[in-house]
Amino acid sequence: MNHYSYWLKTWACSLILVAMTIPPALGQIEAASLRGKIVFADTAKAGVEVVAVDIERGYTSTAITRADGSYIFVGMKPGRYRIYVGDAGAEQSETITLRIGQTASLDFDINAAPGGGMDEIVVVAERIENFQGGEVGTTITPEMMARLPQVTRNFLSFAELAPGVKFNQGADGSTSIRGGAQHQRGVNVFLDGVSQKDYVLKGGITGQDTSRGNPFPQSAVGEYKVITQNYKAEYDHVGSTAITAVTRSGTNEFHGDFFYDYTNQSLRSRTPVEEKTGEKVDSSQEQYGFTWSGPIIKDKLHFFASYERKNNEDPRDVIATTTAAPLPAELLALTGRKISEFEEDLFFGKLNWSIDQAQALEASIKYRDESETTGFGGVNTRSYGSSRDQEDVRVQVKHTYSTPSWQNEARITYEDSSWNPNPLTSGIGTVLHNSARQTILNLGAGRNFQDKGQEGWSLQNDFTFTDIEWHGSHVIKAGIKYKEITLKTVQLQPFNPQYYYNVEFNGPDTFALVQPYRVEWGVGVAGFDNRGAIESDNTQLGIYIQDDWYVTDRLTLNLGIRWDYEETPVYKDYVTPPDVVDALRNWENINNPNAGFDINDWISTGSNRDYFTGAWQPRLGFSYTLDSASRHTLFGGYGRSYDRNQFDFLQVEQTKGTFAARSFFFEGDPDNPCSGDTCVPWDPIYLTQEGLDSLLASTSGAGREINLLNNDLDVPYSDQFSLGVRSSWDSDWRTEVTLSRVESKNGFNWLLGNRREDGSFFAPGTIWQAPFGISPPGFSNLILSSNDLESRTNALFVKIERPHLDNWGFSLAYTYTDAEENWRYNGTFTLAYPSVDFHGWQDAIGVSDHRIIATGTYDLPWGIFLSGKLTLASTPPFQYTDCLDGPDQCFFDRIEPDDGEFRQLDVALSKEFAAGFGLFGDDSTFRIRLDILNLFDTRNWRSYDLTTGNRDNPNANFGRHRDELEGPSRTAKLSVGWSW
Repeated sequence: MNHYSYWLKTWACSLILVAMTIPPALGQIEAASLRGKIVFADTAKAGVEVVAVDIERGYTSTAITRADGSYIFVGMKPGRYRIYVGDAGAEQSETITLRIGQTASLDFDINAAPGGGMDEIVVVAERIENFQGGEVGTTITPEMMARLPQVTRNFLSFAELAPGVKFNQGADGSTSIRGGAQHQRGVNVFLDGVSQKDYVLKGGITGQDTSRGNPFPQSAVGEYKVITQNYKAEYDHVGSTAITAVTRSGTNEFHGDFFYDYTNQSLRSRTPVEEKTGEKVDSSQEQYGFTWSGPIIKDKLHFFASYERKNNEDPRDVIATTTAAPLPAELLALTGRKISEFEEDLFFGKLNWSIDQAQALEASIKYRDESETTGFGGVNTRSYGSSRDQEDVRVQVKHTYSTPSWQNEARITYEDSSWNPNPLTSGIGTVLHNSARQTILNLGAGRNFQDKGQEGWSLQNDFTFTDIEWHGSHVIKAGIKYKEITLKTVQLQPFNPQYYYNVEFNGPDTFALVQPYRVEWGVGVAGFDNRGAIESDNTQLGIYIQDDWYVTDRLTLNLGIRWDYEETPVYKDYVTPPDVVDALRNWENINNPNAGFDINDWISTGSNRDYFTGAWQPRLGFSYTLDSASRHTLFGGYGRSYDRNQFDFLQVEQTKGTFAARSFFFEGDPDNPCSGDTCVPWDPIYLTQEGLDSLLASTSGAGREINLLNNDLDVPYSDQFSLGVRSSWDSDWRTEVTLSRVESKNGFNWLLGNRREDGSFFAPGTIWQAPFGISPPGFSNLILSSNDLESRTNALFVKIERPHLDNWGFSLAYTYTDAEENWRYNGTFTLAYPSVDFHGWQDAIGVSDHRIIATGTYDLPWGIFLSGKLTLASTPPFQYTDCLDGPDQCFFDRIEPDDGEFRQLDVALSKEFAAGFGLFGDDSTFRIRLDILNLFDTRNWRSYDLTTGNRDNPNANFGRHRDELEGPSRTAKLSVGWSW
C-alpha cells in the first residue's frame, strides 16, 4: 500500500468515526420534507413547538419556529403524519401524507384565545409537491404499483412512467433500465438511501446484468422516485437515471398479505414461430409470496418481513439462418421453441426501533438467490446455452438522531454479490457457417464460463443543519462515505473448444459437415498462477455539501457540489509483462508515424498511472413560484455527474493475458484458405484434447491476445441541463413541461491496435476490413482501451397527472427525443475503425423520437377496479453494415424499418371481498385479479434482417422483420391474494 493510499484511508475512517459519535438522522435520498409558517394573531410567531406524529407507528418529531415564524422537518419517512402546533389538541391538528423526495408546505394561522392561549388553527397554505430545483422525475406510489397491469412483479417496470426512461426486456427475458441515450450501466438504484451499484458488471445495479430476476421483492417497496436528471449532490455513481426507493416498515397493528400469480401457454396467444409450426410450446410463470409486519413494542419497536418466489418456464425460439440446402433432420430437431427455466428467491427483513423522541435505529437485510438456463435462442441451440447462478446479500444498520435545529445519520452497510454463468454441457462446441462465414447454427458445448462479483462494507455519515438564517433560510446537508470492497472476476472463454465448419464445403447449395476449417480453445498461459482470474481491493471516498436556500417565499436555490475518488490497485500497480513490452516496442508496424498513436501511453511500469482526482460535480438548481397562489413554478438546473469504469473492463488487461484464446486454421476448405504458422493440415486427432495440445507443441502459433489499458484512464460523466414549468390547475390536475439536454462523455471502449506494415489501418483504396491477424510477433491481436464514446440528447418531457379521485385517475408521460451518439450505446468494442471519429455522429440506436406512456384507472360497478396502460413509440434506429459497394467498402449506417413502431395496451381487472376473519382480528380481504398484457395482440418486432448483400446481388429481405417479438404476445395472468 502506498503512503498516499494509507493516508487517505486513515483520514477517511477517522473522519467518519468522529462524525458517527455525533448523535445521529434520516438522509434525504429516501426521505421527505415538511415546511411552513406559523402566524399568531397576524404576526409571525417564533419559538412555537410544532410536532409531527407518524400515525401508523407513533414516532414523533419536533421543530421550533424561527424568527420569521417558519419551521421545517427534514428526513421524514414517507407516510401519513398528524401535525400539532403548540398545545393544540387533536381536534386542531392537521393530517398530511408525505411522499418520497417530496417537499410539502403547510402554513397555519392561529387566532388568540382569552388568556393568551390558542383558540383556533386554520390551515392557510396548500400542500405543494415539489421536486426541488432542477430535478426532473416522477414518484411511483404504492397505489400505482398495486393497480396498474404487470406480469413480472419487477418494481422497476413502473420507472418508464417517468418521461425519458425506458424499461427494456431482452429477447432472453432479461430486464434493464435505460435513461435517454445512455447505457444501462449509468443507472443507479438507492434502497433506503443505500446505493445498489454494480461495480463489476454492466447492469447498473447488482443482479440486473442479463437477468430475468427482480432486484427486490415488490411487496417490500413502499414507494419510489425516478429522477431522470439533475439530482442533488448526495447521489453518487450515477450518470443516467437515479431511482430512490423506500421500503415498507411495520406499524402498530399486525398485518399480513399472501399472493399467488400464474400464467402459462394456455393463457397466451401463439407467437409468430408457433403460428408457422402450428404447435404451442409449454411455458409458465408462477409467482407467490407473503409479507408480515407489526409491533414488537407498540410505538417503539416494529418488524417487517417479505418473501417472494418466482418460477419461470419461458419459450426461446432457436432459428437457424436460412440456407439454400435444407438442414439435416438431426439439426432441424434442435431448432424451434425450447424452454428456459428460471428460479428466484427474494427475502427482505427490517427492524425499526424508536429509542426515544430524538433517536432511532433501523436494521435490514436483503437476500436474493436465482438460477436459470439461458444463452440459447436465435442461432444458439439449447445445448450451447448456460446455467447462470446469482446471489446477492445486502445488510445495513443506521442510527439516527434529531434535534429541532440539526439532524445526523450514521450508517454501516455490507454487501456480497456474485454472478456465475457456466456451460450447460461440456465437450466440443460446433459452429456452423456458410461460405461467407455467416453463422447458421451453434450447437454442442458452449463457450461461456464466468464468476464475477463484489464483497465489502461501507461507512457513511450525513449531517443536516436546519436552523440557518442568512438572506432567507438554509437547510445545509453535508456527507461523507467511505467504502472498502473486493472485486473479483474469473473469465474463461472459450471454456470448451469451438470447431467452425463451412456447411457449403462441397459447393453452393449443398450442406455437409466434412471437416472444420478452424478451431478455437482456451489455454492457461504458462508462468501465471491466476489464469483467467483476478481479484482486487477497491477503495471509494465520496464527500458532498448541499445548500437548499429558501431565498424568499417564491425563490429556492439548490446549490451543491460533490467529489468522488476511487482506488483500484489492480489498475494502478499493474506492470506490463516484459515480453509484451519488447514485442510492442520492436514492432515497426506501430512505431510508424502512420499508426496514429504512441504505444507507450498503454505500457505500464507500475508507477506511471495515477488515480483520477478531478471528479468535482456541481449540482445547481432553482425553482421560482410564478404566482401568489403557488399554482405555477418555473424550475431548472445544471449538474455534472461522474459514473465509473466497470471492473469488468479493467480486469481484461490481466485475465486475457493469463488465459488465452488460441486459434488454428485447417487446410482443405476451398472457401477458407489459410497460410502461416497457424495453418495446418486437418487430422481428426485435433478433435481431442491430446490433438489440441500437440498443435501448441508442434507450431509456434500466434500467442495470447494483448489487452492494454490507457495510462491516463478517463472517467465517464454527463452534463445535464433542464428548464421547465410545473403547474397545479386545481385539486385534481397537475402538469409539467421540461426542456432537457444531456451530454455524456468519456464512455469506455476498446480499439484495435493492429496496423499494417506501413502503419496504416486500412489497405490502400479501402474503407473496411480491419487488420485482424496482422499482430505483434508471437502474439494475437492488440486491443487498446480508450474513453471515446459520447452521446448528446435534446428532449421535451410532458407530464399530465390526475390522481385517482371520484372513481377515476389518469396519467400521461410524453417524451420527444433528439439523440445522437458517436458509436452504438451498447457497443464497447469499436474495432472496425482506428478511432470512433471514422464512425461519426448518428442517431442513437434504440431511442424513439416519440414515446407515450398513458395510464388510467376506473371504478366499475360491483366493486370492480379497472386499470390500463398504453405504450406507443415511433420506430427507433437500428445499426447495420452497408456492403453494397463491396466487402472492402463497407460502412455503418442507420435504418428505421417501416413496421418498427411499438404499440401495446395492457389492462387489469380486480375485485376485493371482505373475508370477515383474519389472523389478528376480524378484518381481512380476499382479492382476485386478471391482468392482460398486449390486449390486442399487436405484433411489435424486435429484430430485422439487416444484411445488405452487394450491388449485383442485393438482399431482397433487407429491412424485413424476423419472427421475434419485442414484448409479449397477448398474455393473461391470474392472481389471488389475501390481506389481513
